[in-house]
Amino acid sequence: MIRKLENILKSTKVLLVEDEEDLRFIIQRSIYKYVNSIIEAKDGAEGLEKFLSHDIDLILSDINMQKMSGLKMLKKMREYNSTIPVIFLTAYDTDENILDAINLTNSFLLKKPFEKKQLLTTIQMVMGQQNINEEIIELGEGFSYSVKNKELFYKEELISLTKLEKKLLEVLVHNKTHVVTYEMIENFVWQEKGATQEVIRAYIKKLRKKTYQELIENIQGIGYLLKI
Repeated sequence: MIRKLENILKSTKVLLVEDEEDLRFIIQRSIYKYVNSIIEAKDGAEGLEKFLSHDIDLILSDINMQKMSGLKMLKKMREYNSTIPVIFLTAYDTDENILDAINLTNSFLLKKPFEKKQLLTTIQMVMGQQNINEEIIELGEGFSYSVKNKELFYKEELISLTKLEKKLLEVLVHNKTHVVTYEMIENFVWQEKGATQEVIRAYIKKLRKKTYQELIENIQGIGYLLKI
């Protein structure tokens, strides 16, 4: 089991959101050997901030926390990434909270207290599911996007993208069924640095040049929509 787990998780970047410092340390020590990296946060508000400023593949989160609950945090994250998996770590929680967690797309529950083997098995199961889900999204005109590696291809050729171009394309792809507003783009791509609509338009133009004009539709005064 451990060898298989290492193969699945060796490139996985984990966001760990837990307000109990001792438990956060135990979880970190339990999984650090198997994953690429672990970003830690002590509550939902910090978790959302870390999510927006780092590339994250999996979220481990408590539900009841001060400042912002795990459920509210994930709902906000879903505005930027509709598919990122989350494992909620829950103790004596209310039926309503558990139901809410189950109803959130690509979310899973692990009951506290749990043993290391239970945690690793759950992570393996969740990330194993991601590997069989849609990894390559066809963008049309010969272009495709690797969800896992966050890479753009034309036929089989890798297209070079800057860091900001990658973040911009990522948020468009993960929200491919609805409009991505200027505010969402600014928060996800530029974060606290901010960006004007003119700057965002300039980067959209760069992406169109590296793909094709009709891929990204301008929704006047609101934002952009990926046309696939």
